[in-house]
Amino acid sequence: MQLKFNDSSIFVFSDTHGHHRALQVPEDADIIICAGDAVEDDLKGSEYDDFISWFGTLPAKWKLFVPGNHELSFSRGRYQTIIQQFEAAGIIVLQDALEECDGVVIGSISRDARIADEDIPDDIDILVTHWPPYGILDNDLGSPDILNFVLKAQPKWHLFGHIHETEGQQFQLSSTICQNISVFNAIS
Repeated sequence: MQLKFNDSSIFVFSDTHGHHRALQVPEDADIIICAGDAVEDDLKGSEYDDFISWFGTLPAKWKLFVPGNHELSFSRGRYQTIIQQFEAAGIIVLQDALEECDGVVIGSISRDARIADEDIPDDIDILVTHWPPYGILDNDLGSPDILNFVLKAQPKWHLFGHIHETEGQQFQLSSTICQNISVFNAIS
């Protein structure tokens, strides 16, 4: 999915599950974001090699990666080496953090992030998570913590994947546009 925000062209996707080369990425994207499930992580680490090689050579100035549930190495203590591979290719791994990309503030939180209400920033333009917020295009698999964060932070966009069945669908939640950016069905 491509969107325009503050004069930046942003291309976003998730859930390629190893089929990333089938994706049609616009050449004019300033920011490219993958919201996880890029691979079927076998805990060997080598599965990332092709994805990182491909993602790292895309012509965007900013490339961000938010791990999903299939990036098992990120949650099993093997992430440091893989993060170094991403960074060496010019890709920012965004986990429970904010990144300002040419005036666009992009944030990410993990599924079970319990952030005190007073610590939730109010200047996020785009929130990127792998999981949807609870009750929003989620097939009952969404995160209550992400829902709380979205309701408090009120980003302009909340982009997520994980649920292949609601791929491409959008939902307006107060002032936030919630968008499922999964491409699994479209490229499989």
